[in-house]
Amino acid sequence: MSQVQVYYSNNPDNEGIALQIGPGASLNDLLLAWQPLCDESAYGKKYASNLDQSCRGCTHNCCDTAYVIPDLIAFKKLAGHLRCTFKALLGNYFQPEKRDIGLLRMIPNPCVFLHNRLCSIYPIRSLICRFYLCSTLRGDTEQLIYYISSLGMTATHVFARQEGLLAEKPGTISSMDRLFLELFKKYSSDPLLQYFLDAEEYEEIPLYPFVKRARL
Repeated sequence: MSQVQVYYSNNPDNEGIALQIGPGASLNDLLLAWQPLCDESAYGKKYASNLDQSCRGCTHNCCDTAYVIPDLIAFKKLAGHLRCTFKALLGNYFQPEKRDIGLLRMIPNPCVFLHNRLCSIYPIRSLICRFYLCSTLRGDTEQLIYYISSLGMTATHVFARQEGLLAEKPGTISSMDRLFLELFKKYSSDPLLQYFLDAEEYEEIPLYPFVKRARL
């Protein structure tokens, strides 16, 4: 039996997609359980032309304008996939004006990795992309997803600064930029951040510590 089970809660006070997580689950177990939801027609999707449409057939395509910041594991895998240095990865695929103010956002409008309306790096895409689902999530599930994704993105910025790849300079900061900068400042001292800094694979990250902390 899988360490992570996905189910739907019909409770009017807490309706939505929910998770049941075993004590031995890893982040990869969560990703494996989550992936089928993209093509699940039983849960309505807010932005699809038909509520029961799969993500694969969606014409809204959130990849066009998404603010994509990779988690550290995805960031490293992407550099390996493209056979380039981290510096070259940042120089070719991330917005220079965002890098100047201390943010690592992939080039958008559409996403630089969106080819013929399909993600060209789908197997190694970032957590923020893997977890995005325009269906209703139960509150504690949404909080867990948000927490894990935030720590993963924060780890990328911590790593980039440690490697001398990122330095903040004066520049124009949008409200969305400020939100992320404040988020990363908040999570840079979180003790669970070290899991992302140490891991090379999602299997190496135990899920239960994140579940316990997300409930605080």
